[in-house]
Amino acid sequence: MSPHSSNIAFNPKLEHIRALAALLVFFFHAFHHFHGHWQSFPNWPLFAIITEGHMGVGLFFTLSGYLFMKIAISGNIDYRRFIFNRFLRIFPLFLLVFFLAISLGRNKFQPQDLLYVFISNIGKPATSDYFVTGAAWTISIEFTFYLIFPFLALFVRQQGLAYIGRMLLIFLVLKLCVLSIAEHPAHVLQSTLIGRLDQFLIGMGFATLAIGSFFKKPYALILTAMAIIAISIFRSKYAMLFNNDSRNMIIVIWYTLEALLWGAFIYTYANTKWRLPSTVEKSLSFIGQRSYSFYLLHAMVLYLLSYYLVSDVSYIISIAKIMLSLFLTCVLADLSWRSIELPFLNLRQHYVH
Repeated sequence: MSPHSSNIAFNPKLEHIRALAALLVFFFHAFHHFHGHWQSFPNWPLFAIITEGHMGVGLFFTLSGYLFMKIAISGNIDYRRFIFNRFLRIFPLFLLVFFLAISLGRNKFQPQDLLYVFISNIGKPATSDYFVTGAAWTISIEFTFYLIFPFLALFVRQQGLAYIGRMLLIFLVLKLCVLSIAEHPAHVLQSTLIGRLDQFLIGMGFATLAIGSFFKKPYALILTAMAIIAISIFRSKYAMLFNNDSRNMIIVIWYTLEALLWGAFIYTYANTKWRLPSTVEKSLSFIGQRSYSFYLLHAMVLYLLSYYLVSDVSYIISIAKIMLSLFLTCVLADLSWRSIELPFLNLRQHYVH
């Protein structure tokens, strides 16, 4: 069976975007794990897209909204089958990572910790105790979105972009509450549905737009990419993720702005006739298809290399470690995709009618 969804026509460019999101997060973690030590680098504007590569998570979330809304446009969603498919897609590998985390912390494990399978981004989940499993925090946000998406899609189909606009205004009020009450508002908005639902909604909105000729031009893609680089420089200047004193009004609209630019990028890249060199496209497709395994497992490779290889702070050694990590992560992601993901993907059902 094909590993691609039967609910939407396959577009290889969307795999390229998945690969970009995974690579941004990978290089962000690799840079800080080997060299940056989780600090801001406002004086490195040319590398801001790497030092602030956590923006790749926003690309993942925006792309999810875009993809699922593209599917929902074509027909009604069978809720049971949709959730069944999403469970098959994310839980086999996620549970493996989760059980690694509770095994690492076996001496302090409590039976109620199993509930963190459903909420891996709030409280003190075992996955957040270790760098090797830390990326799992996004899975709860993603799955919560899956639970409500069929309803959101129905309402967007009925009411159009006005529904999304109203929801964004409601969540603006909620985020203002976070800003004024939370101890570390930037961290709350970074890692909860309150801060991130905007991105899914905006992705859904871009999926409903009619294709304009402007968005088929390469220069539209270039302008969008330049805007994304510009906001990564802005983010690095104000150090919003690494600064505990994060009570800054800009974070209230940050993820909305981030998603608007990512949505424009997705929409433009998916519809432009411009093509990358064949070798680059094949490499991106390889990583994109395995992006879930790549994302969840890359920190294990980074950690093991830093543990077993001689430590060296020189730039050359750090770069060599990062490139070796990239290669080994691709190998591990391929093993995981073939052995854990693909067998379950082949059990998926058609859920649009």
